[in-house]
Amino acid sequence: MNFRLKSLIIFVSLLTLFSPSFGLYAADSDFNPNYILSDEELQDYTTMNRADIQAFLQEYGSWLVSHNTPDAEGVNRTASDIIYRAAITHKINPKYLLVKLQKEQSLITDPSPAQKQLDWATGYGICDSCSLSDPALQKHKGFGVQVDSAAAIMRWYYDNLNREVWIKTTGQTYLVDNIIVRPATLATAFLYTYTPHLEGNQNFWRLWQKWFEQVYPDGSLIKTADRPTVYLLQNGTKRAFANMSALITRFDPKFILTVPESELKNYPDGAAISIPNYSILKSDSQYYLLDNETLRPFDSFSTVKSFGYHPDEIIEVNAADLTPYKSGRVIAAGQKDWLGKVTRIKENNQLYYLAGNNYHLITDKQIAKINFPNLSIEEEPAAALASLFAGAPVKLKDGVLFGIVGNSKIYVVENGKKRHIASEAVFNGLGFNWNNIIWVDEFTGLNLATGEPLYLRREVQIAEATAEFDQDVQTEISADPEKMLRAPENKTELIGPTWTTALDTYLVAESDSGEILAGKNIDFLRPAASLTKVMTAYILMKSGLNLNGSQTYEAADHRSTYHSFRVAEGERIYNQHLLYAGLVSSLNTPIKMLVDTVEENETVFIKKMNDQARAWELNQTKFADVTGESVNTKTTAREYFTIYKNAANNIEVSRTLGTKYYEYDEIKDRDGNLRHYDYHSNELANRALPDYTIINSKTGYLDEAGDGLVMLIQRNRDAKKFIIITLGNPDHANKFAEPARLTSWVITNF
Repeated sequence: MNFRLKSLIIFVSLLTLFSPSFGLYAADSDFNPNYILSDEELQDYTTMNRADIQAFLQEYGSWLVSHNTPDAEGVNRTASDIIYRAAITHKINPKYLLVKLQKEQSLITDPSPAQKQLDWATGYGICDSCSLSDPALQKHKGFGVQVDSAAAIMRWYYDNLNREVWIKTTGQTYLVDNIIVRPATLATAFLYTYTPHLEGNQNFWRLWQKWFEQVYPDGSLIKTADRPTVYLLQNGTKRAFANMSALITRFDPKFILTVPESELKNYPDGAAISIPNYSILKSDSQYYLLDNETLRPFDSFSTVKSFGYHPDEIIEVNAADLTPYKSGRVIAAGQKDWLGKVTRIKENNQLYYLAGNNYHLITDKQIAKINFPNLSIEEEPAAALASLFAGAPVKLKDGVLFGIVGNSKIYVVENGKKRHIASEAVFNGLGFNWNNIIWVDEFTGLNLATGEPLYLRREVQIAEATAEFDQDVQTEISADPEKMLRAPENKTELIGPTWTTALDTYLVAESDSGEILAGKNIDFLRPAASLTKVMTAYILMKSGLNLNGSQTYEAADHRSTYHSFRVAEGERIYNQHLLYAGLVSSLNTPIKMLVDTVEENETVFIKKMNDQARAWELNQTKFADVTGESVNTKTTAREYFTIYKNAANNIEVSRTLGTKYYEYDEIKDRDGNLRHYDYHSNELANRALPDYTIINSKTGYLDEAGDGLVMLIQRNRDAKKFIIITLGNPDHANKFAEPARLTSWVITNF
C-alpha cells in the first residue's frame, strides 16, 4: 500500500475514535400558508437587471431567451427587457414575475410553448370560469400586457389597500380552500388576492424557494457563526458532517463559509456524512472501500488484508448506511493504483488521471492539486497510455473558486459549470476568501460550461466589508428626484434639431470640430456631481502625478462625505489603481487620496482647478471640491463640453475613462481583503453596441444634480466621433435609458 495513503487511513481511524460529534441542526422549511413572501422581497425591484434576467432564462434553457414581442405599449422588445421594464415601472421584484410566468404557464421551462400560453402568460384578467374568447378579456391578451399587468396589479394593491375592502390584508383571517389563513405580510395577502387558492400559492412558494432562496452553490461548505455543525450543500440539500474526520478526509476546512442561520432554512436536510473517506466498510460478508461518493467492493477479504489493512480499521455498517453511495469498480488482489493515479508523460510533460481502463487529460496542474490531493504525480512514458481508452478531461470539482489567467472574472464551480461571481460585493457578501482563488489556463476554463451568474440577495451579507461601487449606485434607493434643480419650463432653450425628452439638459457635439449640433438648456447652471472628477484627474496629471507611486489611506485626511471605498486605515494602494477606482467606479475617497499625493492642501488644488477653468474662459464653472460631493461645484453643459474635450486629450485620463473593467491587489493589506475589481459605472460601456463604440465616458449623480453622463462615442459605419452630454436626468432608477435613446438618435440623424 502507498505509504502516504496508509498514513492517511491510520489518521482517519484515530480521528474516528477521538473526534467529538459536530451535532445536528434541523430546520423546518415546510410551507407556511400565512407567510409566503415578505413585502421587502416583493417590492425590491433592484434585484435583477436586464442581463441578470437574460442569464436566468438562459440557465433554464427557456424558450423566452430569444422571444421578441410587443410590450404593453406596443413596442417590440425582448422578453427579458419586458420583464425588466415592468419591474422598474411598477417597483415590483422581477423575480416575482419570473416565478409567475412559470407558475401560470410554465414559460420558463416549456421548450415549445403554445400561443395561448404566451397570450395569457401571467394569468392576469382571467378566472377558472372565464372564456378566453370573451371580448372583454382581449385587452389583457399578449405577453407584454400580461407581464406589465402582473406587476402593475401588485403595486395597485399597495396603493389602494385602504380604498378597496376586497383586497386581502394583514390582521384578518380568510378561508382559503377550507383552510384558515391569516396573512402575516401584505405581500402574502396580495398573492391570495391575485390567486385565491392554496395550491397555486404553495406552487409559487416552492418555485421561489427553489430558484431564489438558495444562493450558495452546490459544493459549498457552510456553517453558522454560533453552531459547530458544518454542512455540504449537495443537490439542493444540506448534508451535515457528523464528525471532524468525515469532513477533513474530503475537504480542506479553509473553504468553509460562515452563513446566517436563516440561510440554513433554505436547504432541506440530506443524508448526514458520518463515515470518513477511504474507510473500509463491512456489510454482512462484503467489504468495501469508500471512495468519496462511491463504494468499491473488494473481491475478497484476503485482498483487504493484502493491501495492509488491519481488522481494527474496518467499520461495520448495515445496508441502510450504504444507501447514499453509488457502486464502483471491484478492487481485486494484485491490482495496482486502485484509487487511480496521476501521471506526467515524459515526452510532453502532460498530466493525466488514470483509472481502470481509461486515461483522462488534466488540462492544468491546479486540477491535480485540488481534485487529487492524496495522489502523488508519477512520471511515465507515453507508452503507458497505449493500452488505455481516452476518457473525458478532468474538470475542477464543485465548490472551487477560480479565475482564468488573462481574464479578470472570478468563478465558482457548481454541477460541473462555472458560475461568474457577479461583483466584488457578491464575493465578499457570500463570505468567500480571496486567498482561496486558484488560477487556471483558458482551456481549463472553457472546458466548464457556463452557468447562471451568482448574485447576492440583499439580506445575505456575511462580510463586513462595504462593496466597491459608484456613489450613483450608493444613493440609488434614496434618490429624490424632487430635489433636482430644473431649468424653468418657460425658459427652455433649444439648439439645432429638437429631440423630445424628460432630460433637463443635453448637448451633442462633433468631437473633432467642436461644433455643437443640438442641445437643450446647455447654459443652465447646475451641480456637476461626479463629473467633477474629470477636471480633478486632468489637474492631477498636469501636476505630475506618478501613476507608479502609491498612497496610504488615512481616514482623517482622505475620507469623503460619500465614502464607499472598501479600504482600511493604513492600507497602501498604487496611484494607477486609485485612478481606476476614482474614474471608472466614480468613488470619492480614492480621488482625495490622489490629490493628497500632489498637494497636501486641498484648497490649493481646488484653486488650480478654478484657475484652469478661467484659462479656458469658462466663466460660469466653479469648483468647490475635488469630487463633486458639494452642490456648490457647478457648471453648464456648454462649459463642461470644453472641460471634457480638453481633459480627455490627456492620454492617461482618456485611457482610464475608457476602461470597462479593472482589478488590482492592495500593496499593503490590513483587513484580509486585498483584491478590488469593478465594472465601469456607465452600464452602456459594458454592452454590445452594434452601431457605435463608447471610447470613454463618466457618470455623475447628486439629488440636486440628477443623473449626468458624458460620453465620447464613435459611429461604427464612418468612424465619426461625437461627445454627448446628458444632465438633469430625473429617472434615476432607469438612468441609462434616455442617454441610450439620445445616442441612437444622434447616430441616425447627424
